[in-house]
Order: sequence, then structure tokens, then C-alpha cells
Amino acid sequence: MTTENITPESVETSQKETECYIQVDSGLKEYTNNQPKRKIGEKTVKGIIVGTGDNRAIIPLAEVEKLAELHLTYTHMADYYGVKESTFKDHFRHVVEIGRAKTKQKLMNAMLTNALDKHNPTIQIWLSKNLLGFTDQPINTDEDQVLPWLEQTNS
Repeated sequence: MTTENITPESVETSQKETECYIQVDSGLKEYTNNQPKRKIGEKTVKGIIVGTGDNRAIIPLAEVEKLAELHLTYTHMADYYGVKESTFKDHFRHVVEIGRAKTKQKLMNAMLTNALDKHNPTIQIWLSKNLLGFTDQPINTDEDQVLPWLEQTNS
């Protein structure tokens, strides 16, 4: 096996795509770009079979969960797989709920980390209002009012 000195210029020129022009009957040159030969293969997809006939699709549960973690709507997910929204909901409602719940848990974890470990006051205030029920504008109700003093008259 021999090794040749290969310069960057020679590598660049050998890897460039070639252009070719085809003569058309009208006298115009049609531009084409040579494409590399592509390998075509098959793979087995494991998922839920939805639909029948030409509308049949195999939808992997892991992909649905990833889309649900992004909080996509049922309409968008059904359109992505080319199935009806009602069919998609019937088959994947539980998986979508799990994916959305995971995102909410991750978000809450990040918020608590920012509030407690990084001492972010904005997040601390927001969490105290939403989780603990604190408020910066107290609401007075009849139950919270101080009882009035009654003056006793001596008769």
C-alpha cells in the first residue's frame, strides 16, 4: 500500500460535484447536476397500526411521546402522521398525556432549581404566589375585618 502526498487542493477538486449540460432539441441547454448513487434499504418499524387499506400507518410510541413533550396539539400530530385527529386521540391519548406531564415535571424542576439553588428572586416570587397562594394585594372580606368597638352607654 503506497501513500501519496495529497494536498488540500487536490482533495477539494476530486470531491466537487460535476456539472453537465444536455443539448435539447430547441437548442437550449438544460442544466443538470449529477447526484451521487444512493443506497436504498428497508427497516422494520415497531408501533401501533392505525387505519386500514391505503390509510394504514404504523406510528411508533416513542415518536408520539417526543412530539407530546413539545406540547404539539393533537391536530398537528395527527397531520404529521396523516391520520384523522379523532383516530389519533383514540389510540394515543395516554401516551400524549404522559409526554406532556414529563415536560411539566422538567419545567417545574428547572424552576425550583432556579428559585432555590440559583436564588432567582423573580422565580421565587412567582412560585410563592402560584404554589403557596401568597399575594401582594390582600383581599379584605367580611371575615378578615376587625370587629368594631361598641361604646357602652351608662344609663
